[in-house]
Amino acid sequence: MSPQNPCSAKFPFRLESPVGLSIEVNANGSIRRMDHGDILLNLFLGTEMEGGVANLYLRRLGATMEATPLLGPRSPAAICVDERGMTLTGEWKGVGFHVSLILAKTAAAWFWHVAVENTGNAVETIDLIYAQDLALAHYG
Repeated sequence: MSPQNPCSAKFPFRLESPVGLSIEVNANGSIRRMDHGDILLNLFLGTEMEGGVANLYLRRLGATMEATPLLGPRSPAAICVDERGMTLTGEWKGVGFHVSLILAKTAAAWFWHVAVENTGNAVETIDLIYAQDLALAHYG
């Protein structure tokens, strides 16, 4: 990792909000764990090899439906993390995307901001699917 690269970071990278919400992300953009205080929010810890259940999926609709994960090892995205949050940028079959994970400063909340652009020549119908596993319990 180059010191000139503002996106270089040590992983898993921990995002923290002032109100006690924290999210650890892996180098591939998958969610490792989500905590609020001593409560684990996600049921399964994400790994570098498999990612995790928590994910965003970009889905192409039409005669044939197909989808790609925007987070994790099968994502076509490049990841960047810093104290403000995580961003992922990529392209999948003529659809460019930019994803940001932002933690709220005054509430135990997180926000996914997603922008897409049709970079191909054909009209596309797409949607976005958010998957989240919930534990809402102490880790043990």
